[in-house]
Amino acid sequence: MYMEWARFAKTDENGRHYFQVYSFPQKWSTATPKDPGTGRISEAAALAYSIICASGYQWQTSCYCVECFLMRKYPQRSRS
Repeated sequence: MYMEWARFAKTDENGRHYFQVYSFPQKWSTATPKDPGTGRISEAAALAYSIICASGYQWQTSCYCVECFLMRKYPQRSRS
């Protein structure tokens, strides 16, 4: 079974960015209505599929934008 993954940008309570990633069967994705304007399935559908499917999975990855890189490199600096 081919798997597809969807990544959604998030911000935690400390203001750090991260990506919530879900994997689910590709066939399920093609049969799901897409969000207008984005052309991809909703986060709620991705979450449900990753829970329902035995081979589905969800995880978080760090953001590597300049702002997040500087926050990791210089944690003592406050956000302005």
